[in-house]
Amino acid sequence: MTAKASPPTAPTVARWILARELRRLRGDRPFNQVVKAVRAQSSSLSRWESGKADGQVPGVHSLERLLAYYEVGPDEVARIMELRRIARTPGWWQGHDVEKHYGTFIGLEEAAFELSTFESQLIPGLFQTEDYARSVIRAVHVANRASPEDIEDLVQVRMRRQSAWQERGTPHVWAIVGEAAIRQAVGGPSTMRQQLERLLELSEVQERVTFQVLPYSSGSHSAMEMACFTVLDVQEAGLSTVFIEGPTAQLFLDWPKDVEHYRRIFEHLRKSALNTTDTQALVASIREGFE
Repeated sequence: MTAKASPPTAPTVARWILARELRRLRGDRPFNQVVKAVRAQSSSLSRWESGKADGQVPGVHSLERLLAYYEVGPDEVARIMELRRIARTPGWWQGHDVEKHYGTFIGLEEAAFELSTFESQLIPGLFQTEDYARSVIRAVHVANRASPEDIEDLVQVRMRRQSAWQERGTPHVWAIVGEAAIRQAVGGPSTMRQQLERLLELSEVQERVTFQVLPYSSGSHSAMEMACFTVLDVQEAGLSTVFIEGPTAQLFLDWPKDVEHYRRIFEHLRKSALNTTDTQALVASIREGFE
């Protein structure tokens, strides 16, 4: 007898799997036909099948009607209803004022076993010291006229992400940053010195972190037209997705061709960047300049 797969433990992953299952069950049935049959809105069915930040978990009665229309058997109904229950469980970040896309990212980050990220100008969030994070968050939210309380809340969300990552020991994070990220005097000399010391400490924990700097001397490279991106691999969902963040828009791309495209970009960056030893030497050299 084949063992049943364990249900996912993360609400964000459960929501993603539920959406994928609902899309699979619809199969070749015309979208509008399903909407009419289960007495739903077109926008509702679309969000149920999304699973992403703009997704929505269907209500119990709506899901029961949908599964009945798809003629799903009792065992599978029970499995899907359990997915719905887990998907509805609030994540810890929902007690904070974070955008939906950011909340989805946090949930996937916590469930991922591998995370590959490129930042052209910033230290990645999981590697930031509290003072560095506060300086960045304050600067990027100046246009939003965020209050000091809102800024501090976002700083603490970032710090909690780090604590959760340290406690779990996963995901493995492969981070590549542009040289500008380690030279920009974010928060002043003292803050940057502490930040670079933090990077040196993390780079020694190579079973959990691979850290590389893409130097100015590398010249043209595969990510010149983008500021940042992250590839997340979530084993329990069989899911890989790319998160692209901008000042006014955030995207999750999970089509296999899109994910593979960004994997190739990251592979080219990895080859262009300094190896671990040379990265550590450059970071240590720049650190000494922040006296």
